[in-house]
Amino acid sequence: MKNLVTLSILLLCVAGFSQEQSISIDYTVDYLIPNRRQQAMDTVSVGYQKDGKYIWTNSNALAQDLGKSIFRRNPELLENADLAIIYDTENALLMMCFLSGENEIFFKFEISNFLPPIPQEGDMDSYELISENTGEVIEVLDYKSTVYDIFPSNKETDIMTVAFNNDLKVKNKQLFKKIFQMILSSQMGSEVVDVDIPEGLIMKVTNKGKTMLEAYNVETSTKTININYSFKITE
Repeated sequence: MKNLVTLSILLLCVAGFSQEQSISIDYTVDYLIPNRRQQAMDTVSVGYQKDGKYIWTNSNALAQDLGKSIFRRNPELLENADLAIIYDTENALLMMCFLSGENEIFFKFEISNFLPPIPQEGDMDSYELISENTGEVIEVLDYKSTVYDIFPSNKETDIMTVAFNNDLKVKNKQLFKKIFQMILSSQMGSEVVDVDIPEGLIMKVTNKGKTMLEAYNVETSTKTININYSFKITE
């Protein structure tokens, strides 16, 4: 019964996306992410639209996790599983396409519908996400990148350090403001009134001296992603 309900939901999601859509990706970055559990490095590709409207990613690790929950009795289907994700920042929509063998699953949903209800404003504390230029400039892949400390105004010691590319501009505030506000407000019960994130391609992220993410390849050629997944019924 649980599998039937899941299948029904996925069918409804597919039916809801009926028009062809094209989006452009200006920069594609391949990142290394430490997998401390396996003492290895995971890789993930992230595509950015420089105006901050869309962000794209694919991840073998996420594909494996999703595939395990869907194809429990057919582990061989996980060998070439692929998962692509596009986030529409203006509408807070997530689009996902999962491929495994001859199996294709596409769905689109509003992120707010999958988060816990946000408390009423009167019951919430408010804070800002602040960025401060450290004055440090580092080189990542021969790109000069300025280092910023980013932290919430109510927890100034909870610092994430991020290096932003000085030459390849991306409107990060547009990219991340809405999703940060939704997730942090629903999970922490505090209202994020503003998100101050510098412009520039993200090259490196560290936390308490440990590297969380670092670019190892950057492509600056524009790519186009065409999305068209629908059933057309004619009479």
